[in-house]
Amino acid sequence: MIGYGNEQDDPLKRAGEELGRRHPGVSLRVIGGLSAEALAQIKAARGNSPYDLAVMGSPAIINALAEDVLVPLDLSKIPNAANLDPVFPPFGYDVGCPVAFEGIGIAYNADVIDTPPATWTDLWSGAYNGRIGMCRPQSNLGLGVLAATNAAFDHPQDDMEFALGKWQELDPLVGRSPPLLQQMIERGEIDIAPLWHVNTALAAAAGLPISYVKITGPGPLMLPTNIVQFVNSAEGTGELVHEFADIMLETSSQEFLGGAPYYFGTVVKGIAVPEAAKPYVPDTPEQLATMTSLDWPTIAPLRGDTVATFDRMFAG
Repeated sequence: MIGYGNEQDDPLKRAGEELGRRHPGVSLRVIGGLSAEALAQIKAARGNSPYDLAVMGSPAIINALAEDVLVPLDLSKIPNAANLDPVFPPFGYDVGCPVAFEGIGIAYNADVIDTPPATWTDLWSGAYNGRIGMCRPQSNLGLGVLAATNAAFDHPQDDMEFALGKWQELDPLVGRSPPLLQQMIERGEIDIAPLWHVNTALAAAAGLPISYVKITGPGPLMLPTNIVQFVNSAEGTGELVHEFADIMLETSSQEFLGGAPYYFGTVVKGIAVPEAAKPYVPDTPEQLATMTSLDWPTIAPLRGDTVATFDRMFAG
């Protein structure tokens, strides 16, 4: 299985262990880092794919669909999918089963910043120029932040030229990935940055003075995570993938991934947000009512050109 490549794989490993208990001789190996190379290997395989399944967000699903490497999951064969909050299945794009979500918000050094922004446009108040981090748009985080910037200023989400120009006004320091951006805050190189809520929660759990804003206008923003199956995997794999997804939707699995130190957003109805997760995960009626995602089918195909332009504008 292709996972995250860090502590966020723990809920996947836990579900894999349960799958192994039910099917002696079956084991799950979680490998970090979905890449274009991995998709090419899967596409080239003939009944012997090196990967059987993955945890995958909306943008990656769109890319994988374009590469024709996914076998659609049948939610009717996943009994616990009947308990999904109806907001999440559309973000599986008829191929994946949602099992969790991550939020894009603002992480900041609480020892330095007394008044964090509440909305996206607050970032342009002048208070954070030169001390704010920005993630390269090769990451879903960076690409999503650009789309959110457009939405905040009432521009179409795909107007990347406008969004890049707005970020140039902030004189940001660039991190190539969310974990590197997290480390830049930890080292004091920046004071504030858009970041996944799970990265922020893991840093805070390590005792670092990092706090988080469930920023709005648009938002709170969430990116659903799905279990997907790849083509060219061995016979019988599909049944195991469906069962694995069903395990991930069990109450105990949802409570595990929603608890410390990960605080993933849960997707099953009736799972309470733990008190310690409330700084990171939408939990009030107002936040839940305004929680939204981005127009990934429109945004994801722009990644290549956006990365090239970004690198020219922010190199060095």
